[in-house]
Amino acid sequence: MRLFVSVDYEGIWGVPSWEFMKTEEAKQLLHKELNVLLKSIEEVNANAYVLMVDSHSRGDNIYRSMLETSSVKLDLVSGYPRPNYMMTGIDSTFDGVMFVGYHTKAGGWGAMDHSYSSSTIYRLLINGKEVGESTINGFLAHYHGVPVIFVSGSEELEEEIKENLPEAVFHATNKTWSRFSAQSYHDALLTLPEKVHQALQNAKQLKDSSITKIGEATFTVEFLNRLAADVTSELPFVKRLSSRTIEFTMSDYAQAFHAFQAIVFMASSAMRL
Repeated sequence: MRLFVSVDYEGIWGVPSWEFMKTEEAKQLLHKELNVLLKSIEEVNANAYVLMVDSHSRGDNIYRSMLETSSVKLDLVSGYPRPNYMMTGIDSTFDGVMFVGYHTKAGGWGAMDHSYSSSTIYRLLINGKEVGESTINGFLAHYHGVPVIFVSGSEELEEEIKENLPEAVFHATNKTWSRFSAQSYHDALLTLPEKVHQALQNAKQLKDSSITKIGEATFTVEFLNRLAADVTSELPFVKRLSSRTIEFTMSDYAQAFHAFQAIVFMASSAMRL
């Protein structure tokens, strides 16, 4: 079994804010949850191959020396920038995709809500539907014919997962009280193995079934300020809709995903001007 695991930070058990992520406690919590995940995978498939992608900020959060495996073959992708960012290395050879520590889209009710860039993006739509990182990344998995079998994070994320990635088993780690306040569930890590087992058992059937793939994709990006739109609207395939909003359409979702990544990089750089 080949598994692709994309790891964010905002939905990790016990993590309420970006400031808290700077602490040693946050690092311990991150690796504790990942080790429960890896052990749970081993219990179902001892010889599984796992490509784990450090998908938060600059990809320097996961320490290889703190990950515990006995038989699972584990590769770790770290650093930034890189192709496809949160989905580096995804292709059709994987049996399932797992999103760990994910969060709600910008404007959602979950702690630390944002969509790819908290400093630049106010709202993001694909084909007219407002989406977050789970959906954007999940659609790329679907493009390659790979199901998203598992998603964990703040409980407020579940609605988006059910709507856009219905094949996934969802696991809630935290409940949100405000943008920078969360309640970590006492049994979140205790019940995690059961959810992982269920997801892996579903994987083969899902892989063999038809995954709905998105065709032509129109990305509508509303930025926090007009400077990002000023810069990114210089791209020949981009249409300026308003002072803060751009839009582009591509027939191939993977190409649209690449274009969106480039736009995020450009917008982030523009904010330093």
